[in-house]
Amino acid sequence: MGLARCSLWLVALAGLCACSDLQIKEDTPVAVTVRYDGVLKTLDDATAAAQSACAAHGKTAQFRNTDVKAALERFAHFACVSG
Repeated sequence: MGLARCSLWLVALAGLCACSDLQIKEDTPVAVTVRYDGVLKTLDDATAAAQSACAAHGKTAQFRNTDVKAALERFAHFACVSG
């Protein structure tokens, strides 16, 4: 029984870790969308990634909204604005 619990715990942990990386889903001169998990990576992390993506276009990220698609799947949407 202990081995089964340990295996289940490892599978759950692997699933959580698989979702933990930030992913830029949209990167254009006018908008950036960042996928994050909301647990290991937060909206602050997504904002920092968006700032970097917008900076590549000579702009700054301005937060628009978030979408929660699943327990560990959130999307933060940003506009890239001049100034």
